[in-house]
Amino acid sequence: MQANVEIYILAGFLGSGKSTLLKNLLIEENEKNRKVAVLMNELGELSVDSGIIGTDVSIRELLNGCICCTLKDEVEIQLLMLYQQEQPDVIYIEATGVAHPIEILDACMSPVIAPHVHVKSIISVVDSKRWLDRNQLNNQLQKLIEDQVKYGDIILLNKSDCISAVERAYVQEEITKINTRAQQFFTTFADVPLSKLRISREDMGNSDNETVHVHHHLHIQAMTYQFHKMLSKERFETWLNSLPSTIYRVKGFVRFKENPLVHVVQYSYGAPYLFGQKINFPENLVLIGSGLDKKQLMMELSELEILSE
Repeated sequence: MQANVEIYILAGFLGSGKSTLLKNLLIEENEKNRKVAVLMNELGELSVDSGIIGTDVSIRELLNGCICCTLKDEVEIQLLMLYQQEQPDVIYIEATGVAHPIEILDACMSPVIAPHVHVKSIISVVDSKRWLDRNQLNNQLQKLIEDQVKYGDIILLNKSDCISAVERAYVQEEITKINTRAQQFFTTFADVPLSKLRISREDMGNSDNETVHVHHHLHIQAMTYQFHKMLSKERFETWLNSLPSTIYRVKGFVRFKENPLVHVVQYSYGAPYLFGQKINFPENLVLIGSGLDKKQLMMELSELEILSE
């Protein structure tokens, strides 16, 4: 298998312009002769947007559910199929407009696929006019739209031609208060050069201010660790229970000296869950959180292997 397939997550509320952005990006990718695959999510039984993409791109569609809740397992399957069968250079994921960015990232970081892909960035598309009128929506949807901004790495303030210069300045000010780390671009018809979006989320900002941004603005990160030895179950559980609140999810597969079965690890917001299964998955562990100290976590996991000998 080839390694490090790039993944870009296209997030944004209903009608913000994600499909238009995807179409624009695919045209430019084709000009650069990069092999592209698309994972597209629709809430209904029929895909509305896949028809605009054309026949030159490998597409997997997830219908009748949301990528971040009911279809999480299906995301893993479809990403694996795209990765193994198509060997693309890049995969674009267009999520439904009511999907939460953290949950989309979580769905992408299956322990089976995570070592072979690189989630380059979450691109959040904002309908500038709807942003100004978002108080007309219920509180839950307002929170969702704001979270789609909060967790974006790149934010497109789309349909900027529909608002005045004064309104554009106001929208930009509000967006910046929510997410100072993300790069912002005013767009019409989601038209932005691919080169502007190819910056990795890990490379954004310089090292001096990245810590400040991470701490205050919850830059969501993910990392993968591969075990080469069996662990002490007691030591591993102690480590899980000592994780800081900034780590939201841990998932993967681990072998314990006390039991030869592969154990599935599920940890969410402080609640760990382990169960043995007769499976033979690679012993990878994925961690998702804000401001991950990857060096420290790598050292802790390595010590778990050493101390379990």
